[in-house]
Amino acid sequence: MKLINRQGIEFLVHNDTNDEVAGFWNLDAWEQENYPVVQHFSSQCSTFINAGGWIGPFTLFAAKIFKRVYSLEPDPLAFEELTKNVELNKFTNVQLGNKALFDGSKKEITMGSDFSPLGRSGTSIFQLDKAVTVPCITLREYFDQNDIIPGSFLMLDVEGAEYALFDDVEFFEKYRPVIFIELHLKFLNDENYTRLINALNNLKHIYPIDTTTFDRNNISHKLFQPI
Repeated sequence: MKLINRQGIEFLVHNDTNDEVAGFWNLDAWEQENYPVVQHFSSQCSTFINAGGWIGPFTLFAAKIFKRVYSLEPDPLAFEELTKNVELNKFTNVQLGNKALFDGSKKEITMGSDFSPLGRSGTSIFQLDKAVTVPCITLREYFDQNDIIPGSFLMLDVEGAEYALFDDVEFFEKYRPVIFIELHLKFLNDENYTRLINALNNLKHIYPIDTTTFDRNNISHKLFQPI
């Protein structure tokens, strides 16, 4: 067990995992620039949704400062670790789901991890080694089923699957979440990249998104705030 401090917010984690995942909790600089963003919006949004919760770095942090937290993690090994970390802290405001976000065209999706074992942070639909099949859910279904209120904070880190999440204009018109997304544009082929860009451009009446600033060769974080 280890006590973690991020931005003055403390939470407990298991650090006895029998591989290098446990060592992650010693990396104090990992995505350190994202914690202030999450903390800032805790004063404006009561609900935090973390799609791609992994083993809990932002889910656990958010559980201390948001009224309600929802976290989805499709990788079964990461989900097991995430669950143990939530239980260790005895959080009662966190709801977990072992599902992947996708566009509704499939009930299940295959994910893998080509460069490391499952349970690390890079499990993706664009990798096939050590593949597992996981259930899918759309953003609309997830928000509707959990009665998530409009104006919530949605953190998306879905390893490239974001290309399939923005077509439902009516969902974003209804729920208008603040979106903090990690874009994995370098994973996308031309068809999927075009689909994502077109979908985001169709949301410009809700979010002032400038897709011309996107760097297709890198992974980057973007914040989309509703107008």
